[in-house]
Amino acid sequence: MAASTILSGSVSLPSGEAPVVNATAPEHAVSPSGTKVFFAGILLNRSDLQKQFSLADCHDNASLLAQLFAKFGTDAFAHLSGPFVAAIQHDGQFLLVRDLHGQQPLYWSLHNHSLHFSQSLPELKAFADGIDLQALSDYLALGYIPAPRTIYRNIYKVNGAHAVTFRPGAQPQAAPWWSPTFSPKITLSFQDAVAETQRLLEQSMKRCLTVDGNAGVLLSGGIDSNLMLGLATKLTDTPRQAFTIGFGHTGYDERSLAELAAKNANAEHFTRLALPDDVQILASLQTASGEPFADSSLVATALAMRLAAEHRSTVITGDGGDELFGGYRRYQVMAARGKLGNALTHLCATLARGGLALLPNAPEQRTTLSNARRLANALALPPVPCYASFQELFSHDAIAELAPELSKQPHYLERWQELWDSCESEDPVERVNRIDLLEYLPDDGCRKDQLAETGTSLLALAPILDTDVTRFALSLPRTFRVHLRERKRMLRAVAAPMIPEELLHQVKRGFGMPVAAWLRKELASEMRALAADLKSWDRQGWFQPEVLTRLVNEHLDAKADHGHQLWALYCLRLWLQN
Repeated sequence: MAASTILSGSVSLPSGEAPVVNATAPEHAVSPSGTKVFFAGILLNRSDLQKQFSLADCHDNASLLAQLFAKFGTDAFAHLSGPFVAAIQHDGQFLLVRDLHGQQPLYWSLHNHSLHFSQSLPELKAFADGIDLQALSDYLALGYIPAPRTIYRNIYKVNGAHAVTFRPGAQPQAAPWWSPTFSPKITLSFQDAVAETQRLLEQSMKRCLTVDGNAGVLLSGGIDSNLMLGLATKLTDTPRQAFTIGFGHTGYDERSLAELAAKNANAEHFTRLALPDDVQILASLQTASGEPFADSSLVATALAMRLAAEHRSTVITGDGGDELFGGYRRYQVMAARGKLGNALTHLCATLARGGLALLPNAPEQRTTLSNARRLANALALPPVPCYASFQELFSHDAIAELAPELSKQPHYLERWQELWDSCESEDPVERVNRIDLLEYLPDDGCRKDQLAETGTSLLALAPILDTDVTRFALSLPRTFRVHLRERKRMLRAVAAPMIPEELLHQVKRGFGMPVAAWLRKELASEMRALAADLKSWDRQGWFQPEVLTRLVNEHLDAKADHGHQLWALYCLRLWLQN
């Protein structure tokens, strides 16, 4: 994001006095009542809202939000759809607001009776009070830092679908204006639900194409992005352009699958091969992030964005399909646990522990052996740790061995357990789906796209993350989304007439990167330096040198796959050095 296009500013909050605001934003409006709205992003449903609530004609998002806020107060936010952040001064208080799924970032810090906020974390670094060790522990475990924490003490994120209210002389109050709920359920038949899902997706796609009728599509070999290409083609006569990143490793390369979809949609297809040397862009991405971020698909996504930016100013992505429509295999594991019952689950856990002891280490991801080990490990654990094991990089025990001081921090599983326990649904799939929607989607999935746009003027839009689509998806019976035999049932049914049949039954790859292979071969020197130069980048002495050296050697010798753990440490090193 260019500095001129972001929301940022400061607010003086002396006790007993009205806030004094000094802010800049791409859009600014003042309502007749004196409410000030500073806005960055896009309201994709702006014209629909004007009609629905008989609002005065306006040609910018800030003016519309000012009218809605005057009418509904903080309830206005639940009506908004699109990637946005806003700051609102009203009645002696100041609010910071972030969109439904956290598609746009927003950070804040209090210092000397003043609030400082920005969409750029590096802009607020001057107000940091050192490294937040709990955030660093979360990063090692997950590869990202969940809101509201950042890597720094005294700098915070606004959570997705939250508003943080600041009043002179009072503590900030963060409150959700939306939270994932799975009831009441719709009473439609499966086919009627398919028809309604398609209608809502077409409505959302039309909203996105209103922003840019020539938008391209980031295309993988999966259902979500191919459905987006199919919908865009179906709704307009404009020839589409599609953009795909490939790899020299068959387990990760989707170029041939994407080519099938592009030909089927009569789209002009641009492809680029990602090479180990492309990892060089990672340093600038970590700097732009302002904190370490270790999703390995960031590199491929950034390459795809840069490829698209050579031809288009807007791209459509398939983000949100897995979280809203049940696309992850880990949801099927939780569905199976729900079917087994307590007695069989305990028996299964015992058998899994025995099987895990017999299985050799897997030197590479996305193999039968690695999948078997991951499944056995998951089934040997209680529900929340079971689910976490599919995403976790360093376990608590691994962190205790590598970084003993960090293991003393509160563990993220405690927070996840609270989210599990507080869910109104008894369905284990919906309980973990709620965790993904509150943490993984905004702080990893959406954050990855934000960072991937770095260095381009590209706008990325995600039709599946539309507010109406979101609410409808979560109201579906869970088996309409995912069950033991099939994931993403609803999207598959909608996509079936639009995309080649071969793509409906492909293994999910996404823009994942062959991390283990690259680190073991082309980037082996970087891994050796990671351990050999530890003192130069870990100046705080967090990590045990002998443990890191062992992890590097075991990986390089193909005795174990520590690829994603070493990648997280590599990203941390790049961030610390920059």
